[in-house]
Amino acid sequence: MPEKTREELDRVAQALNESPFYQYLGMRIVRIEEGHSEMQMELGPKHRNIWNTFHGGAVASILDSTCGSSLYSSLAENEGAITIDLRINYLSPPAAGLLTGKGKFVHRTRGLAWSEAEAFDSEGKRVAISQAIHRIIKRDWGKQNR
Repeated sequence: MPEKTREELDRVAQALNESPFYQYLGMRIVRIEEGHSEMQMELGPKHRNIWNTFHGGAVASILDSTCGSSLYSSLAENEGAITIDLRINYLSPPAAGLLTGKGKFVHRTRGLAWSEAEAFDSEGKRVAISQAIHRIIKRDWGKQNR
């Protein structure tokens, strides 16, 4: 696994936090370490469905992003990763407030990586778990908006 400096980890967290999708959902990385990441999203009215509960898609978004950011430490400088399979088990609806995702890098081959994550609501209750498979791609980080 390539060693990443604190500066490199902070730089990727900042870039992700500035992404339009993260900003739209109100999602942000609060911690990224070797093989682990933590994200938060303040669940609000825009995250509700027609039954006035929080949409599973909001939970899926934080789980997918937490899985993906946890494997950053396994990537070379010119690599990225895209999710090709995301499996989620919803355990219970989240309570209003801060939703937290905690991700963990599991394994990597030359072309694939595996990760997993859990989501916790503002009361600390685990509301969902996920497993993801990612395809490793070549990436020019300077040309992200193609």
